[in-house]
Amino acid sequence: MQKFCYKCGALEEEKGPLIEGLCQDCFTSEHPLIKTPDQVELRVCGRCGAYFLNNKWHDPREKSELSLLRASEELVHSEIKVAQVQPTGVRYVNLEEASGIDVELESESVPQGIKVEIRARGKIHESQESSQTAEGVVRVKVETTTCDVCSRKSAGYYEAILQVRGEIPLSRKRLREVYQALESTFLEEQSRNRGEFVSKIEEKHGGLDLYTSSTTLARHLAEALKEKYGAKTDESSKLIGQTSDGRKKYRVSIVARLP
Repeated sequence: MQKFCYKCGALEEEKGPLIEGLCQDCFTSEHPLIKTPDQVELRVCGRCGAYFLNNKWHDPREKSELSLLRASEELVHSEIKVAQVQPTGVRYVNLEEASGIDVELESESVPQGIKVEIRARGKIHESQESSQTAEGVVRVKVETTTCDVCSRKSAGYYEAILQVRGEIPLSRKRLREVYQALESTFLEEQSRNRGEFVSKIEEKHGGLDLYTSSTTLARHLAEALKEKYGAKTDESSKLIGQTSDGRKKYRVSIVARLP
């Protein structure tokens, strides 16, 4: 008995092996290689250029149009669904879960935002005689907002204070030298954790007061002064309230005294 496509009636011997009762052409038309949204929204921080993806903020590789294009491609990449054969039939999954599919993205700025072109190639089913191809375009609407870190910075948020002092008031030259040493350490810490920042720096009593986003950052800065200058450090804490889950909340002060 001859087998035929239940949709168009084409004979298997004419159109190639049937796949789930469909000829090669009908299987391809019934199961597009990819599915994409027409438009997505990219949230970008207007202050630092960070972008929001996969439920968290990411630092830009560089604050420029190129960074926006790359961020747009990442966002579109995360939204693409790819056809894959599973025991229950053909299902659409994230690119990370798919295999045997090649996807290329190319982005460009347009008057309405950013356009990302998609080209895909691959086989959904092992019985397919040739690869499927697909093309698509996703529009990216850029929404300018403020990221979590910049919001905390602008609110003057801090968890700890590092007080840099000397046995006598530090000279302007020494203050600049100490500041540069602290800045170098801070940039290293920030490269590892974008949430670290210094919300305020004040000159007080011949020294510096640095208001830091975390106690960890204040301790690392104090440790850097200890290693570079032989500073002696002393730490104290003050109860200032409770967190939303009932834990005690402290504000830490660290004094780093230079010889």
